[in-house]
Amino acid sequence: MSRFKGMKRKPRTDKVAVEDSESQSEQATWARTQDRKTQLVRFGLFGAIGAGVLALVLVLSGFTVSSPTVAKPKSTTSVNTASQAQAEDLAQQFVVTWLQAKRGAEKSLTPYVRSEGIKLPAEALFVASDARIASVELQQAPAKSAAASGTGAPTTDKSEVYSVIVSASVRQVSEPSEAAQRRFYSVPVVVNDGRARAASIPSPVPAPATGPDVNLGYKYRIVAGHPSNAAVQQFLAALTAGTGEISRYIAPGTSLRAISPAPYKSVKVVDLVSDRDFSGEAADKAPADGIKIRVLATAELSVTATESVTGQYPLTLTSRGGRWEVSAMDPSPLLPAPEQNAAASGAPSTSVSTTPASATAPTSATPVN
Repeated sequence: MSRFKGMKRKPRTDKVAVEDSESQSEQATWARTQDRKTQLVRFGLFGAIGAGVLALVLVLSGFTVSSPTVAKPKSTTSVNTASQAQAEDLAQQFVVTWLQAKRGAEKSLTPYVRSEGIKLPAEALFVASDARIASVELQQAPAKSAAASGTGAPTTDKSEVYSVIVSASVRQVSEPSEAAQRRFYSVPVVVNDGRARAASIPSPVPAPATGPDVNLGYKYRIVAGHPSNAAVQQFLAALTAGTGEISRYIAPGTSLRAISPAPYKSVKVVDLVSDRDFSGEAADKAPADGIKIRVLATAELSVTATESVTGQYPLTLTSRGGRWEVSAMDPSPLLPAPEQNAAASGAPSTSVSTTPASATAPTSATPVN
């Protein structure tokens, strides 16, 4: 015991050193972790700022990204042409038969409608002919099946109901010298499983209203001596009177034939209006090749040596080699743009509604041989 008495105990520093080392290691790890987080935050912030700047530049430059849109198909109402033709045919026959029916002939109506309760005159009161379709409209289909009364067949969801307006030339039997008048009748027709049947007898109705006069798009009149006027005169003479060969007056590649046999003895263009101004300096200049103009020619068509009728022809002319040639007989006259038509005031005429100040005064043309 005495041997150890004078010895000093050594402090235990190994454990403390280990603990200090572990503490420093944890601090270093935490520091590194915080540094990484700081860097990530910094990079994220820079990325967000860059994306925002890029988006702003794209917006200012007009570039936008949008998801593709799928066009929705337009809803169209299919027309059953076979059913409509059946409805129209039945309505026309029914109107003529009903107008000319008399007492005792009720069975003549049974192919079209129920004849029970229909009163007919003792003798036929009218003579009807030339039945035509004035209009036809497909009505809303029944919402659900509905059984008809009596022995009639039910209407189903597949039934088609047409409102048919029929016009016919009608005169009274008691007035044989009376001129026939055009009358109009409404006939409701149901087509069910391919079979047509009238829902009721015809109802006399007023004639459909006609629209206002139509403004045309021709603004300028062309004098008789202008080359385009001569070209139209020659073309119409060949077309309707058999004067000259029509191929001489039409543009290459245009397929137009003369009327055969010619219905008129001669033709005279009395007015020619155009969508192009040829007054002033333009009247003396030869047109450049390929210029197209739209014209409306009004002509006197001679039937006999003393009698004539008026005809109007909308045409398209094309310039070639310093001359005008007919390149098309237009299906309808030139109409003005919608905004111009809406702006027109007063009662428009069927020829030229207004003559601009630059247009030449109307001049009658003389025949060109």
